[in-house]
Amino acid sequence: MNFKQLIAKYTTGNISTDQIPQLGIAALLEGLDTPSICILAGLDKNENSFVKEHYLKLALNELNIGMPNKRQAALEYACAIADEIISGEKELIAGVSEIKNKAIDSYDFWSENQKYVYDSIGFEIVYGLYDEYDDLQNDLMQISRDKSREELIIEVKTQLLDELTKWKEKIQSIL
Repeated sequence: MNFKQLIAKYTTGNISTDQIPQLGIAALLEGLDTPSICILAGLDKNENSFVKEHYLKLALNELNIGMPNKRQAALEYACAIADEIISGEKELIAGVSEIKNKAIDSYDFWSENQKYVYDSIGFEIVYGLYDEYDDLQNDLMQISRDKSREELIIEVKTQLLDELTKWKEKIQSIL
């Protein structure tokens, strides 16, 4: 993940304060170099959390980057995970689980539902396929006589990756 994506992950509560210096290291690796980033990257993980947060805020100020709100951070973090899945760095099911449970559920998208769960962000198809996969894995779904459970799982995983790719492109365009 890049620096901006890590900031989103931090905002969603998925990076602890002892990991904040890693954000500074990521920034340096991307060529972002300010006095506060250098200090942040050099802080010990056992440093006082207020000190780490202080240097993170200073670094963001020096870079003229604002901290994303919780909603935007959840979507940016979800897109970062989707990138890792699509590039093959992260396994599909584990990655979608992380998107749903750690990124998307870090914000109350349920309150935005219009007709289907997560429809305000267009994630309803991905979520439905993920749920279908889970039902197939846990033998909770009646299968047809035409295909085996394993064939259905492969089909659902293929559809899931395709829909995740479409979702990521759609969300990325509005971020």
